[in-house]
Amino acid sequence: MLTCIILYVEIPDMAKNKLKQDIKKPDIVIRTFTYIIRQVRENLKLCIAGFVGILVICLCIFAYMLYEKKQDDKVQYMLSQGIQGFAEFSATGNEEALKKAEDAMNNVVNEKRKKTQSIAKLYLGKIYYIKGNTEESKKIYKEVQNESNEPVIKMLSERALSYIENKQKR
Repeated sequence: MLTCIILYVEIPDMAKNKLKQDIKKPDIVIRTFTYIIRQVRENLKLCIAGFVGILVICLCIFAYMLYEKKQDDKVQYMLSQGIQGFAEFSATGNEEALKKAEDAMNNVVNEKRKKTQSIAKLYLGKIYYIKGNTEESKKIYKEVQNESNEPVIKMLSERALSYIENKQKR
């Protein structure tokens, strides 16, 4: 059988008192919390002004984010209208639908939203090519190549340019 020997060590009274005092002392968390409470009570007006300032800044950032979202949604809607007009032209050959698509794409380009602007320029290049304005079409495709960072958009504009150049050589 295994026997355990428990040694009982007596702590001197002076050490007991010191240990009890150390245990009763507040730790760093409590001291920090009381320091903060004391500072807030002493500088209540300044703390309220700081809180209001931070709140106003947060509200302004939130409002700006909402505004940006709304602007992006508006541009996305205009782009979808232009795409619908182009699809209608492709299905029916209606010149009015092509004009509607061109106007919508021009409005999207004027909004200066990078990604949607590049897509709208791709459509504009196609519209100008359909109308027979190949020089304007080539110019727009070159702009898209230079401005866009998206590899898919660059590839589409390169293919469109090579297609136009091959057609002109024939």
